[in-house]
Amino acid sequence: MKDICNIIPQQDSTHDLKFYHFVYEANLVSLVQPFLRSHLYAYLAFKGEATYKADGASHHITPGTLFFAFPYQSHELIADKDFTYLYISFGGDDAERLLKNFNIRRENAVFEGFEHLIDFWMSAIRRISPENAGTLTESVLLYTLSFVNDDSAGKNRSNVPRFESILDYINRNFTDPELSISKVADIFFYNEKYLSSLFIKNTGVKFTDYLTKLRIDYAVNYISEHTVSVGDLAAACGFTDPLYFSKVFKKSTGYTPSKHPDRK
Repeated sequence: MKDICNIIPQQDSTHDLKFYHFVYEANLVSLVQPFLRSHLYAYLAFKGEATYKADGASHHITPGTLFFAFPYQSHELIADKDFTYLYISFGGDDAERLLKNFNIRRENAVFEGFEHLIDFWMSAIRRISPENAGTLTESVLLYTLSFVNDDSAGKNRSNVPRFESILDYINRNFTDPELSISKVADIFFYNEKYLSSLFIKNTGVKFTDYLTKLRIDYAVNYISEHTVSVGDLAAACGFTDPLYFSKVFKKSTGYTPSKHPDRK
């Protein structure tokens, strides 16, 4: 996916809060660093990992990390080429006052656990037009700020809601022979290594073990209701190699597909 850069037209407002850019940045390596900008920046890490350096401190950035840079604050992102992020630049007399209301300061400007807002930001940036840019960008920022330091949100700021979407996708597509951790990572804009660790953290098993169990459970149920060859059964469950399928099936159930007691 290529960069998306929206310049926000200035509009009349009842408060002094101005928005300048809403950007999806996919080419960090081409940018000159360290950054030294005249506006406030709200960043949301999207994919990959990075180290954020500002005011002599370093922070580990992963998908869902929300962090802020202040006007004329030198800051730097050190990351691999797959690191991507979104940002909103904004300013005006009310801007820093707004951040202070949420206890966001130069020394307290990095927040984890905003994975559940990645889809929201991406949906918003894809919808931007000259007519709605200011209002939409302001809405995204204010909604995001509502979660900062909100202890009552608790687990709602964790990666659970987004991970549940990932599990739902796998549970609906496990018979796809091309389904893999790499494919899921691409679809949900995660670093593959990070998604693997996230999967173990949330399910207690590896992605491959989870996928295999789905397929074998499906196979057992399928042969109890259908008379089918081993090759066709393997294909119906997402396996491209009938011999490998038979080996996995026996390891999981103790029976070959043709000898399973539930076979119709």
